[in-house]
Amino acid sequence: MTNNEHNNNSAERRWWIGLLVIVAVAAIFRVVGYNFSLPYVDHPDEPVFYLTALEWRGLFDNQAYLTGYPPLYIWLIMGVQVVMETLGITSMAAAVAVLRLISAGFSLLTLILSALTARSLFPRGSLAGDAAGWIAGGAWGVAPLVIENAIYATPDPLLYLLVSAALYLGVRALTEPNATRLALWSVVGGGLAILAKYFTLTAVLPGLVAAAVVWRTDRRRGIRLAVISIVILAAVIAIAVAGILVVPREGATAREGGFANILNVGRVANNIDHALVPLNFTAFALIVGLGAVSWFVGKTRAKFLPIVMIAALIISIPWLAATFSEVNVRERMKDVLPATAAACVLFGVAAAQIMSTLTDFSARRRPKLAPLAAVIVPLALAVGVLIPHISTSSPILQNRLLPDARVALRLWADENLEPGTVLVGEDNHKTFNPFWGGIVGRQWFDWWLTDDWAALPPDEWRTRYGISYAVIERNAWAGQTSGAWLTDALPLRTFGAPTRSPEYVVVRLWTMQQPLDARFGTAIRLVGADLPATTATAGASLPFRFYWQADNTPPSDYSLFIHFTPLDADQPLAQVDGAPASPARPTYAWNEPSETLIGTPLTLTLPAEMPAGRYRVRIGLYDYQTGVRLPLSGGGDVYELMEITVE
Repeated sequence: MTNNEHNNNSAERRWWIGLLVIVAVAAIFRVVGYNFSLPYVDHPDEPVFYLTALEWRGLFDNQAYLTGYPPLYIWLIMGVQVVMETLGITSMAAAVAVLRLISAGFSLLTLILSALTARSLFPRGSLAGDAAGWIAGGAWGVAPLVIENAIYATPDPLLYLLVSAALYLGVRALTEPNATRLALWSVVGGGLAILAKYFTLTAVLPGLVAAAVVWRTDRRRGIRLAVISIVILAAVIAIAVAGILVVPREGATAREGGFANILNVGRVANNIDHALVPLNFTAFALIVGLGAVSWFVGKTRAKFLPIVMIAALIISIPWLAATFSEVNVRERMKDVLPATAAACVLFGVAAAQIMSTLTDFSARRRPKLAPLAAVIVPLALAVGVLIPHISTSSPILQNRLLPDARVALRLWADENLEPGTVLVGEDNHKTFNPFWGGIVGRQWFDWWLTDDWAALPPDEWRTRYGISYAVIERNAWAGQTSGAWLTDALPLRTFGAPTRSPEYVVVRLWTMQQPLDARFGTAIRLVGADLPATTATAGASLPFRFYWQADNTPPSDYSLFIHFTPLDADQPLAQVDGAPASPARPTYAWNEPSETLIGTPLTLTLPAEMPAGRYRVRIGLYDYQTGVRLPLSGGGDVYELMEITVE
């Protein structure tokens, strides 16, 4: 091996090691916590696409919600569904988890393609090319708004990959004499991007430009590329036009006002501006401006025509998106991020151009400063842009690692509540909907969506609409200082921090019949009961329900006994035993001091023949494994609940 070959291999190895480090850092921000909120699917679009894929397979009626939608990503979901069903996995939450991992992979591939594209604009093996690739990849890898949108189970991460692939293949076709056939594959990539989102029409531009350049130098090959490209485009455009004519939501906006929107300078400028926001607009403008100056005065220059293509994508994609979308950082950022991927390439190229020009200048005037010039620009970008981006992205990762209160709330309802209708706000409009929320419960709860739960008192919600429970934001509940909601409703459980969703209070819309206060052992308190009438007849069935709290977690699983005895004797004439609360919540699982646990109804049946007179009802708790009763704080181990007169 010659020295040149050895040096080239070392340089190539250095490049890939650097890129892999960047990919590893980016992967942390995409893969760690990817399953946030699951099994609750909190993103509004993830269940839409999943259910549409089922609909296209004839397995669900989604009421043609996405008629005419670009089919590529839905085809992908259909494939994932078939594979998972073959493995016996049918839940939406599981499929969304897999699709999020796939989206994370798409985003990482976008990073790699952006880095390769930026590198290819400089001589192979040059330090400028390596720096361009590393900076472009790093910019995409750690930009907070990119990370925030990079892993959802939606078409967008696939779109970013396809646009980046079309750009990379087109640039290679332009810059490598033996890679002209890649122009065709660039058109294919751009066509697939259009089938992922119709508005990315200009994704085919790099391939078409490359084919036109080939035509100038090799007419026969250029004609062949052009013919095949036209056939591909015709098929894609036919599908796109048919879809655009019927696709709802964004399609309707584009059909009704698209031409006016695309000529609205303010709207278009806003979208282009937001395509650059993830990179820090000021830093981007400064670096690209200085890069342009460096290109004119420098000795080593990045290839010009690919830069023009990159700039065309940065402008045209947000421009076309303006037909249906006016972007802001909270909504619709996903529509301009394909342009952001191209902007990352331009950002890396501009920074490397500045670095190359400074290095050349230093080598001629101040040779000793040349090494410093080679690192000053990347170092400045790392300190001024990339490290702040990592700092801003870290809270996104931390938030994804937090539990979602809606998961705990829905599972808790299964274990602790009898089925009924739940009053919910917008945050919980899918919590009890297994089709759109993803949580398949053992019990069915209907839900009633309202934006003003306090508009009616609890009893009116019950009598007029049949509502049994309400899920209320904790701050809103705490703001109630008087009124029927405080006196006539029963707060059961607060689902609080730390959580990535708001905190909630679950309330039953009627209170317990009889407040009580009895402590069993060191942990369990009887706080109320629903009791039968104080008179009965022989053979009658007496219903009881008890309400409990636990100041700390009880050490064992205790059972409840109810004894019906004479006033002057302890021997029960009738008795019933059971779990004090729901059987799904044994007492050793009472782990929330503020929670009020509703007991399962217990029925005590009196003997068919017994003398008239006065009797008493006594209750207690005991360890069902040992039979040992829990003592009462006031002494004894039996609580005198009530007296009943048998007539």
